[in-house]
Amino acid sequence: MTVIESASSLSDRDNIALNVVWNRLISVCEEQANVLMRVGFGTIVREAGDLSAGVFNADGRMLAQAVTGTPGHVNTMAESVGAMLAHVPPDTLQPGDALVTNDPWLGAGHVFDFVVVTPVFLDGTIVGYLASTSHIVDVGGIGWSAVGRSIFEEGVVIPVSRLRRSGELNEDILSIITTNSRIPKEARGDILSLLSCNDTGAARLIDLMEEFEFRSLERVSEFIFQRSRTGAAAAIAGVANGTYTNTLTLDGYDSPIILCAKLEIGDFAIHVDLSGSSPEASRGINCPLNYTRAYASFGIRALLAGHIPNNAASLESITVSAPPGLIVSAERPAPVTARHVVGQALPDLVLGCLAKALPANVLAESSGALWTMSLTGTGPRPFSSLNVALGGMGARPNKDGLSTTAFPSGVGSVPVEIAEAAAPVIYHSKEFAPDSGGAGQFRGGLGQRIEIGAVEDEPLALSAAAFERLKVGPAGREGGSAGGKGRVEMTDGTVVQDKGNYEIPPGERLILTTPGGGGFGNPNERDPDALARDVSQGLVTREQAKSEYGYSETQQEE
Repeated sequence: MTVIESASSLSDRDNIALNVVWNRLISVCEEQANVLMRVGFGTIVREAGDLSAGVFNADGRMLAQAVTGTPGHVNTMAESVGAMLAHVPPDTLQPGDALVTNDPWLGAGHVFDFVVVTPVFLDGTIVGYLASTSHIVDVGGIGWSAVGRSIFEEGVVIPVSRLRRSGELNEDILSIITTNSRIPKEARGDILSLLSCNDTGAARLIDLMEEFEFRSLERVSEFIFQRSRTGAAAAIAGVANGTYTNTLTLDGYDSPIILCAKLEIGDFAIHVDLSGSSPEASRGINCPLNYTRAYASFGIRALLAGHIPNNAASLESITVSAPPGLIVSAERPAPVTARHVVGQALPDLVLGCLAKALPANVLAESSGALWTMSLTGTGPRPFSSLNVALGGMGARPNKDGLSTTAFPSGVGSVPVEIAEAAAPVIYHSKEFAPDSGGAGQFRGGLGQRIEIGAVEDEPLALSAAAFERLKVGPAGREGGSAGGKGRVEMTDGTVVQDKGNYEIPPGERLILTTPGGGGFGNPNERDPDALARDVSQGLVTREQAKSEYGYSETQQEE
């Protein structure tokens, strides 16, 4: 196939060909992500897809991302490559090199997420980079817990370093990671899986370039960025210029968190100012600004520009700022383990602003529940079990909310059978939580009820770091009711009320009920057939149907 001419003067044939290349780049990323899921050691990566993968041009700007992955990983990674290259200049890199870091302020916001960047060479010149991110279950320190007072307690931090040099693994870096991990084989395996997935992506990228006779990615970069920038600008132009504000309150650790947003819409750009938000917390629920930008921008894009592929150009139309030292702009060495408690709430915060600009067109608040269930066996055979419990998504302007859906993160949960095979725990039940979806013309998505215990008669250590919305459920929209709030308790009567650490006594079980999504519209306007289905399927009890929707027993039976 002949070389395609400059994107500034494209024929129809060239335009079609460049679109094909663009889609092929996305396929490269998706294969990269699939390799990571196949070879990853941790179940949270292998089963839940808690990862990201992407291809970048020679300037370190993201061209495409895998469909598999989370906004918190993808959108931070979009910045990570450039930040890492600022520490290790490209002209010092050689074929076979790869860089690594888990610095929360350069990577994905906490020490458990590692970023690996691999340069791609063609004819001795760097033509692009493959990058990937995934969650490593244990990197030392206090482990998965929000009780830390600084980053120094939370685990080992690897500065931007060469994970591989001219094809040779840097065993010194790997030994630092494994020596500090309670599960060294899994930690090493997960780091190497990031390296493997990048190598696969690099090989596919070279194949693609040779097929189209590209010696660089400059032309396709120009094409992708031009089209994406134009599409994002058109999407923003559909919203009236102005300034819109919103405030959202979270449980926090030992005091509530206030998140404030001032969203300014211009002709072709949106800026979000978070300066009114709470100051840094003393515990590990702070959010570095890079992670804040990732999720705040995702909320806007999800509503306005979901049809525009995610890359450096489509992201640049949305900017996010906050003065240093806030819970949304925490500075080193603030503790940040459970930074996603704040991050998951930011899409709802900015969507609340857009609901004032686009009345009746924005979904209700979602639970934002990405409840990390970290259970550790403290008996004679220590173990660690990590899974996630998901809540309900807010009802949409014309549809019910999705139940047990990880919006905005997009991850899944580890299947019960896999979780039980990986650690000596038993899932006694995992089911929808009736009545947890907020009432409305369109009902909020349901949360879930999960009951877990140990196989042996031994205590379990629980970190409640990520349990949020235990005090107030997600708000409804346009007259809809709030979703059900979450609840965490044990069978001995203990109720979890903060984000500290707890012990589950031998023989007792943990019971979690995640929040549901808010409802949309007046509940009295709900379709009677839809309500009847909800009742017959056990999603809404007869009691709630009567109290929230105003239906009599006779009407319900009809």
